[in-house]
Amino acid sequence: MRPYHLIPAVPALALAVMPFLPFVNTDGLWFGLPRMLVWGAAWCVMCTPALLLTERQMARETAESTEIADTTDTTTIAAGGTDK
Repeated sequence: MRPYHLIPAVPALALAVMPFLPFVNTDGLWFGLPRMLVWGAAWCVMCTPALLLTERQMARETAESTEIADTTDTTTIAAGGTDK
């Protein structure tokens, strides 16, 4: 498991512990709406950038590993090896 797989866990954890947080699960309004509604909506919206960041890091890692593999194949051919 790569560290970037933990990024989407933050919004998921915030949503999972929402009913147990005393400052969220009380009477009162934030922006004229119930606190739990605002908290849940904010963390649902934060899921999208978290997943985007994870996807970009996965793509970068894949591109780097592909680039390293291509460089290794080119070096082998240049050194007199055979192409696969």
